[in-house]
Amino acid sequence: MPERNHIFMTRAGTLSIVATPIGNLGDFSPRAAEVLAAADIIACEDTRVTKKLLRLTGTPISGKIVAYHDHNGKKMRPYLIERISKGDHVALVSDAGTPLISDPGYKLVAACRGLGLRVTTTPGPSAAIAALTISGLPSDRFLFAGFVPTAQKAREKQFAELASLSATSIWFDTPSRLARSLSDMASVFGNRQACVAREITKLHEEALHGSLGELTADLQAKPPMKGEVVIVVAGRNIEDTLIDDDALAAMLRAEMDGQRLRDAVAAVVAATGIAKNRVYKLALEIAKQDSGAAD
Repeated sequence: MPERNHIFMTRAGTLSIVATPIGNLGDFSPRAAEVLAAADIIACEDTRVTKKLLRLTGTPISGKIVAYHDHNGKKMRPYLIERISKGDHVALVSDAGTPLISDPGYKLVAACRGLGLRVTTTPGPSAAIAALTISGLPSDRFLFAGFVPTAQKAREKQFAELASLSATSIWFDTPSRLARSLSDMASVFGNRQACVAREITKLHEEALHGSLGELTADLQAKPPMKGEVVIVVAGRNIEDTLIDDDALAAMLRAEMDGQRLRDAVAAVVAATGIAKNRVYKLALEIAKQDSGAAD
């Protein structure tokens, strides 16, 4: 077992990155409690959330608790950096999980690194990693993609940028937008396998597994789920690269003989798992060619 090191907690001029529970208070580590108890300043997203955590876990605090988030980061960073430069120990926490994962903490860390200030970490829970471990999807290569964009064009652009990657992707999303996000993913990524995990480590923890199309249909048929949501999506299927445009065109022509283009595209996507955008684009080209030949 690694030797516990208390030296850095009394060492001057340090920024400590401290992970907090994503739901279950039992995941709050003794080391995290020690670091926060020894800090001169605790910088957090929401002081109310952090104070509640400290109260519920019985963590004694002697330092100052200040807010540090997207809206005040530009103002607070110089203050925190100055305090660290003068020898203070600043601990950075998020409302839940590991700081810097979808929060402004990286700017503070980058600034400290640029000035040669000491940065250390007290690792712990992360919703992204927790969801990956229960997804049943490949975990040898993965990418955390952040929150699914709200605007449709932004969603499609971000999905398109990642569609060719063979790595598993991990996304945060809100319950109200979840079905729409999965539907858009299916259109861009193809009908890949995915997992939707919610309320990880909490009483109502749930993980739904299936293809993007299946998950979309299931979620559209029921009221929006509640709680924190993580989407895990398989990377590009190697079969996408094995089926060239000539073979794909032949499949499309066979399906387009006697049925609408839209239905033909859906049939090929379902059979191959190839991204709908690629199949639809080729189907339009075929339809245009056939129309020109008929003229």
